[in-house]
Amino acid sequence: MSRAARDVVILTDIAQALGVPRAVLGVPSQSDQPPPILDGVERRDFLGGAAGLAVTVLLPRDVTTPGRIDADQAAQCWTALRRLFELDDRQGGATVYQVAERMAVRLREALRRGSYVSSVGRELRSVPAATMEHAGWLAYDAGWQQKARHWWLEACHLAELADISDSRVTALASMALQASDTAGGGREAVDLVQAARTEAGDQATPILLSLLAAREAVGHARIGDRTAAASAVAESRRWLDHGRRGDEPFWLDFWGPADLAAHEIRVALGTGQGELAETAARRAFGSVDADAFPRNHTSYASHLGLVLIHRRQLDEAIAITSDAVRQIDMVRGSGRVVARLKRTVDMLAQQDYQPAKTFAAAARRLVPASL
Repeated sequence: MSRAARDVVILTDIAQALGVPRAVLGVPSQSDQPPPILDGVERRDFLGGAAGLAVTVLLPRDVTTPGRIDADQAAQCWTALRRLFELDDRQGGATVYQVAERMAVRLREALRRGSYVSSVGRELRSVPAATMEHAGWLAYDAGWQQKARHWWLEACHLAELADISDSRVTALASMALQASDTAGGGREAVDLVQAARTEAGDQATPILLSLLAAREAVGHARIGDRTAAASAVAESRRWLDHGRRGDEPFWLDFWGPADLAAHEIRVALGTGQGELAETAARRAFGSVDADAFPRNHTSYASHLGLVLIHRRQLDEAIAITSDAVRQIDMVRGSGRVVARLKRTVDMLAQQDYQPAKTFAAAARRLVPASL
């Protein structure tokens, strides 16, 4: 799929999520009309303009202008954020980031310049803090680490000023995940999880406690503390077994057995437990719906492929990785997933096994073009 054609797919998906004709976002209304041919600068302007239009459609007029804002309009802002979450599931962070960035800026301006009563003001502080946190997540998923940290720190700042615990907990949990990705970041990941747990206090739900324990486990594994990592994994599993109470924030909707298994893969690999890594990787890959969550499916396939290479099960690693490569057009917006898939392909290329080298040579013609 060409980049221009991919842009049309992205904008069409955004229009469908917003419930507006795709022509509103500058997409031709006739399905047989060719996509525009744009150079790099024009393409950025085109997508940036579409992102601005999307925000105008998503948010109430009195928020975007801003004017007198009431409770119903504040509720519409939360609906807009939920739509960004839905788009993220289908398209990946790089695709949705510009919309979230512009939405966070507009909401911040509404908070500063709008007119509202105190009860509405609290909601207007909560939703931009949550949007900033989500912009951070989208940047992280796209592979833009400095942008991610910027938005998470902004979310923490606003949450602290407005005494909004939920957004601060979310940002700290996300920063813990980012820290666990970096060399020497294990201790910071553990500290961030502990800060999030303290911030949540008695309001922490079992699902949140499960997620925090899983991220703490990865931090301990990065440090090399196998005992602490295993204990945190067991704690995460116990909390997950409690099930949902029904009062969890919507950003936790994603958390479940497959995501816990994905954390267990990282713990097992970090502590040199290949058999446990394989068990967890198979569990994650086997429990995700490829059609509903193509990004997670590709991510877990790449993880399983990496584990199978380490375990010298190369024929199966080739088959699993081939399945992930076929999904590449659906996850181009997730730089971290594409980068992981590229690492898996590169590892296959390094094997002293001709079928692996042959497959990697063919796959490389597809994967780099998607980065």
